[in-house]
Amino acid sequence: MNYYISRGLTRNKCLELAEMTKHQYYYKPINSRSRGRPLSTHTGRLTEGVNQKVPNELVEKEMVKIDQNPDLKCGAIRMTAQLQLSGFIINHKKVEGMMKRLNITGKNKRKSKNRNKKYVQYRVLNPTEPLSHLQMDIKSHWLVKERCQAYTLSVIDTFTREVLDRFTGYSVRAVEVRQLWETIIHQHLEPAGRASSDIALVVISDNGPQFIAEILKEFFERNKIDQQFTHPYTPEENGYIESFHANMSASVEREHFNLESLQARLKAFYYNYNQNRTHTSTKGLPPILFRKAWEQHLVLTCYDQKKPVKIKLRKPLYEIPGILSQRELLAKISRAKRNHIKEKAEK
Repeated sequence: MNYYISRGLTRNKCLELAEMTKHQYYYKPINSRSRGRPLSTHTGRLTEGVNQKVPNELVEKEMVKIDQNPDLKCGAIRMTAQLQLSGFIINHKKVEGMMKRLNITGKNKRKSKNRNKKYVQYRVLNPTEPLSHLQMDIKSHWLVKERCQAYTLSVIDTFTREVLDRFTGYSVRAVEVRQLWETIIHQHLEPAGRASSDIALVVISDNGPQFIAEILKEFFERNKIDQQFTHPYTPEENGYIESFHANMSASVEREHFNLESLQARLKAFYYNYNQNRTHTSTKGLPPILFRKAWEQHLVLTCYDQKKPVKIKLRKPLYEIPGILSQRELLAKISRAKRNHIKEKAEK
């Protein structure tokens, strides 16, 4: 039967002529040493229209030759096609088995400059104090007048929701990221005593080329800052800064700017966000006032490793220092707006 199959007759046709089932054809007794058909030692190959049997060693040499070529390196399916183009009569199952025996993976190993990249461990952060977990990301803006993109880099404190600093320009390179962090260290970390090497400070970002650059990696290591990256296609691991950029887009993207007007608008937005905008996650306090309340020991945190941190205020909002001056400032702004509308109506 194998003779007729080798001559081109299909297996099913041979079984039909011999009045055999597939089970009878492939069956091996249990007491036999090996069950199933033995591995083939030869493979068919068309040479000048003639089907000849060649040893499997010749096929393996051709497979090794293909695998050593980085432009042709491939998996079992494409390897089968490559061999069939060379005249071999072979299917992908046999090719897959031969590749396993030859230890051919079929994948190009990409050289990575960041083999020791550290990814975030938890998708939901539980910061219990300011300046312990920071996040940074880049937001793009379309400038209608200049017909190009502008980009804003922001760094946020996940505990207080305070935006520590930003950079806006036509591009954001690793050099600008490092300069921004030098300013953050000088203006925020050192005054708060967070620049000490024995204090854990984590900064989380995505895998953008600005953030995985060697100069930034060396900068963070030199300043004892633990840099962690989000997993691919998981923006929720950088959720605090993503949420902030969504709020920024809702306020800023309604207008069209050139770079100068965009920077002026962002300056006003960042000021209002830190100074005036309330947050439910900070018990109704703007980020700056929440940080001041923490410094005055008016914030109580309840930490559970399996649950988000619960925050409580020791005093009502109206009794926290700084709220009165904040309310007076908002009242002045409101009165100024009403007076402006009234004067405009009289004219």
